[in-house]
Amino acid sequence: MVATWPADTKEGWWRYRLKGSTLLGHDPADPLKQPVEAEKIKDFYQKWYTPDAMTLLVVGNVDARSVVDQINKTFGELKGKRETPAPVPTLSPLRAEAVSIMTDAVRQDRLSIMWDTPWQPIRESAALLRYWRADLAREALFWHVQQALSASNSKDIGLGFDCRVLYLRAQCAINIESPNDKLNSNLNLVARELAKVRDKGLPEEEFNALVAQKKLELQKLFAAYARADTDILMGQRMRSLQNQVVDIAPEQYQKLRQDFLNSLTVEMLNQDLRQQLSNDMALILLQPKGEPEFNMKALQAVWDQIMAPSTAAATTSVATDDVHPEVTDIPPAQ
Repeated sequence: MVATWPADTKEGWWRYRLKGSTLLGHDPADPLKQPVEAEKIKDFYQKWYTPDAMTLLVVGNVDARSVVDQINKTFGELKGKRETPAPVPTLSPLRAEAVSIMTDAVRQDRLSIMWDTPWQPIRESAALLRYWRADLAREALFWHVQQALSASNSKDIGLGFDCRVLYLRAQCAINIESPNDKLNSNLNLVARELAKVRDKGLPEEEFNALVAQKKLELQKLFAAYARADTDILMGQRMRSLQNQVVDIAPEQYQKLRQDFLNSLTVEMLNQDLRQQLSNDMALILLQPKGEPEFNMKALQAVWDQIMAPSTAAATTSVATDDVHPEVTDIPPAQ
């Protein structure tokens, strides 16, 4: 079985995201060309399947000695080494513009407020602590906006949050599910909360509640680890390899995380939030095919009117955000 991400590599949003990328012209889901040329297959295997490029992940209750013997028996006779490193696929920076994309992937309009930054590999503890701080700031932002919408009894709006690393770009999105005729008003609601957090920061009581929750989760770390399915553990390890994140033992993780939570302050978190919310952001609207195209200039005007940089935010250098990797495992809204 061959799986691709995204599942539909021809989908409109993904084709838009690939513009200017080295990935163009290398669609893994393209049908095989006939007739098959044996020499090209040989060249492909020589480029991608040489022994020095292999990583084998084994998760589960296994006999380590038996597995090593089996690996040596199976792969020991393979010879060859890649002469030149394979080029690393990358995505271009996301353009800060408002675009509408017609797609079969949604049944209702979905507006994504999206930003991305270069991904910085995590190889030492200082980088890990920066990542944790930025990640916790995003989680605090998500729950703050969600609670604000609930308190205002807002209807006909769904909120989601998605962060991931895509080919050396760290990308985050606040997703708004909305009826077409309420897009402007719903964007207005969310943008006002984002501007409020950027300019005034999170209330200390929200910060304290979030840190207390994270400390409680940390106490249950080993119980959660023991219950995790092997496919979850495998997926985590794969993401670490793909994103060049150092692997640390659960005991070391627990100590580092505890020290991090004990030393974190609301001022530190709010500084991270100001930096992240001062990024130039794109407005990406996915519309069901057949629906009239939305006026994206009007939507951009709503955003610009509210999110124009404040005096306080303007003094914060956005360039410093390059050292704050943007990825998370925040669960989507229920």
